[in-house]
Amino acid sequence: MNSPYLLAQGTSPTHAPLRTRPNAPRLKLSDPAHRAMTDFLYDPPLTLPEHFAVDDALDHMFRLGLRAFLVVRDRRVVGLMTTSDATRSAHRNLTVAQVMTPTDDVPAIGWDTLSEARVGDLVEIFDGSGEHHLVVLQNHSATLSSVRGLIHRERLELQLRSPWSLRIRPSRHA
Repeated sequence: MNSPYLLAQGTSPTHAPLRTRPNAPRLKLSDPAHRAMTDFLYDPPLTLPEHFAVDDALDHMFRLGLRAFLVVRDRRVVGLMTTSDATRSAHRNLTVAQVMTPTDDVPAIGWDTLSEARVGDLVEIFDGSGEHHLVVLQNHSATLSSVRGLIHRERLELQLRSPWSLRIRPSRHA
């Protein structure tokens, strides 16, 4: 993901308001891949500013039941912070910017590619990469993209309710 990206149109940065997420629908490997995505056009992302304290971010994650936050600077996405990033760095008086994965290093897939893919393709991507999150980018021009959504490996496993979720796999970003 080339940095930085805008938030998807219609979204606004939020700083951990309480909300409930609907139960994720059950998926099959043959279903369209976009059904596994949290679409930020319909479910705006929760974001954190890069100067936010990691301990506070971790508290928000647990309180809200989230696995990741987009990190923003002036409505531009500059990184992704996962629970694994936060847990490894807790109680060290660090900021989100110091522990996040910068946008250049966050695995991403284009909206056009995702809209043509099946859930089984996502399983292959996650198995092949060992990643736990996949950012979905939507191109608006040759130089402008926005973060359209996020796919979580663990949520996908729950939606599939399949033996795939029981396999041992490499762990890079739990």
